Amino acid sequence: MMKTEIQNVALVYLPQGQQDELRELYGLVETAMGKVTLTVSQNRTTPDPKTLIGSGKTEELRLAIENCAEKPQTVLFSRPLDAIQRRNLQEALGLTVIDNIDLILDIFALRATTAEGKKQVELAQLTYKLATRSDKDFSRQGAGIGTRGPGETQLETDKRIAREKIYRLRRELKEIAAQRDITRKKRRNNQAFTVALAGYTNAGKSTLFNALTGADVYKDDRLFATLDTTVRKFNAEEFPVLLCDTVGFIRNLPTMLVDAFKSTLEEVTDADLVLNVCDASDPDVEQHISVTLDVLQQLGVTAPVLTVYNKCDKCQSLPQSTSDCIYVSATENKNLDALKEAIARKARKQYAAVTLTVPLSECGKLLSLLNGCAVSVNAHYDDTHAEIRATVRRKYLSRFARYLSV
Repeated sequence: MMKTEIQNVALVYLPQGQQDELRELYGLVETAMGKVTLTVSQNRTTPDPKTLIGSGKTEELRLAIENCAEKPQTVLFSRPLDAIQRRNLQEALGLTVIDNIDLILDIFALRATTAEGKKQVELAQLTYKLATRSDKDFSRQGAGIGTRGPGETQLETDKRIAREKIYRLRRELKEIAAQRDITRKKRRNNQAFTVALAGYTNAGKSTLFNALTGADVYKDDRLFATLDTTVRKFNAEEFPVLLCDTVGFIRNLPTMLVDAFKSTLEEVTDADLVLNVCDASDPDVEQHISVTLDVLQQLGVTAPVLTVYNKCDKCQSLPQSTSDCIYVSATENKNLDALKEAIARKARKQYAAVTLTVPLSECGKLLSLLNGCAVSVNAHYDDTHAEIRATVRRKYLSRFARYLSV
């Protein structure tokens, strides 16, 4: 990853009820190569339409920044800002002002490595900037947290050009999505059981992915370490499994980010099973599980969900695993066999053992068809027929109805 100069950040925190929200914001700033050198809090039920925090608090913030030993270059607000609030705050404080959504988009810009990922991030950034910047702010040149784009490029200075670029990016991503859909259709016609890893960011999904598949996907103890979906194959008992690693979720995940990454996130919607991976050692683990389930619902996921409590090596005590949840440690390879068994049990419900009686003249065609939807095939021949025993995906049984032996 490229080296980026650490920036000092003034954090304006407006609590919204979640206990770990402030800690998470600190983690996001660190991930964006920043350092919080000043924190100002305000409990306010009604946002000020001009500055979000009111003129008195804005002046207090300005003085705090002026007297801060480690001068901030950027002011981060924990809640979204509209165009008027953003402009007024920047004029009052004389610094770049961003909000929590800018911060998340900025981290995605840092993490994007593939052409598709960069296009997805740029589309989300442009869409958000058009919605939350005045004409003056939109054309302002800047640098650093909240202003970066893929490859450190700057936004075009004209909104018309930006809209044209949004149109072009959407068209290009639609073409990429079409290619991805072709790949998914081939996968649907394959016998492999598809499992998607989902979960709160930094829960250890990529580490678990590597442990199960023997792959070497990039992993890091940071939020949103990986963005691009990766697919690898492994076996869970007798079942071949395609495992998909996806982008991590976070509370209040920006809608435009979900829209931009839709083709990538659709890997989850097409899965036969979703593993909701969470950090068992995190005190807010149950809230993180809930956030993931909310995003899965937003995406229209209908597949069964198995909750995987990862990092159990960091916990003092854990309850017993059940049919709906299991405790593992990807770094210590602890309980991974039990996870594979759980996946196999889920897969077994989607397969059926059948015996087919097939005329020899149709045997070649039928065996070819079985190769795409069965995990085991054994054939025995006589003079006129073949008796084929196979374990077939239930959703494909109708293809073989007339050959089924009673």
